[in-house]
Amino acid sequence: MIRLTESSATANQATVNPEHSLAAAEALFLSLGDGAIVTDEAGRVSRINKVALLLLGYSAKELVGRWYPDAVVAENEDGNRIPNWERPITQVFLEGKSISARVYYRRKDGSRMATFLTVSPVMLDSKPIGAIEVFRDITNEVELEKTKDEFISLASHQLRTPATGVKQYVGMLLEGYAGTITSQQRQLLKNAYESNERQLTIVSDLLRVAHIDAGKVRLVRQRVDLVQLIQDVIDGLNNVFKRRYQEVNFVHPKTTVTAEIDVDRIRMVIENIVDNASKYTPEGKNLEVTLRQRPSCVEIEVKDEGVGIPRRDINKMFQKFSRLNNPLSQLVGGTGLGLYWAKRIIDLHEGEITVSSKVGKGSVFTISIPV
Repeated sequence: MIRLTESSATANQATVNPEHSLAAAEALFLSLGDGAIVTDEAGRVSRINKVALLLLGYSAKELVGRWYPDAVVAENEDGNRIPNWERPITQVFLEGKSISARVYYRRKDGSRMATFLTVSPVMLDSKPIGAIEVFRDITNEVELEKTKDEFISLASHQLRTPATGVKQYVGMLLEGYAGTITSQQRQLLKNAYESNERQLTIVSDLLRVAHIDAGKVRLVRQRVDLVQLIQDVIDGLNNVFKRRYQEVNFVHPKTTVTAEIDVDRIRMVIENIVDNASKYTPEGKNLEVTLRQRPSCVEIEVKDEGVGIPRRDINKMFQKFSRLNNPLSQLVGGTGLGLYWAKRIIDLHEGEITVSSKVGKGSVFTISIPV
């Protein structure tokens, strides 16, 4: 946000030559490496630099003085025109704060350009008198991202088919379809079966992430009792807890707590968070799952007595392929995709997932979903 005051302007005049200041500001504006557009309080283009003109394909005469949302067409990823009142350049006047977004602009020749932009209001005595938008062309980055996601999806499909076949044949051998096997052969086959299961899990994780990154995930919402849903998740992981000598305490209101969610995907998110808490908690330690009803949302808190997360690594938790170095990492394995996928699903529900932690003391993951 750019904030001006009359007193500061007066003070500057006493010490700085106004003509020099204007010339310096103009030189700085024109030398920006990104496109830059300035509008007045009515949204009309007042200034535009050469980079913006080059990117959009217009001349200054064609844009200066025009209402910006009409002068340059903005679209979303699906190619639909963004309504003028939803444009970032319009929203800054309503919210009075900077906005960053990915927007697709139509150039003068009709071609489409992916941009990442930041719009900031220019304030004078707490009132917006204009806005400045700075944007850059990210078309190549978007295409590279799309190609990468398509490759991961295709490779995952191709890997899944033979891996599933291996699982079936190994299972048949274990069931005795090819005759009696020795105890040593059975153990080797069990090892192969478990390795194959891990491979299929990795492929499934890759597919889920490829789908959500490609924008192909559509939520199917229904109103659900979260008390029962969470209890089902805990019951389903009961054998895991027993194997690790862990106990799980589920704290929840006595009444039902409902929310409109995509049941299957939220179930998988909760399973992921609870299973992760168990994996990174030493044997014999406990977990606690708490469900809270808030006025505008529901909160699901998963607390463990695990190894904890260093402060420097907290921001990495929800990044793709992120795996932290701790005493249990090598033992539990994983792809580093589970938490990334979980966060994307919660984002689609317009919710939030956060984590707090202390090394050696444990971690607390909190999922917040609007009612």
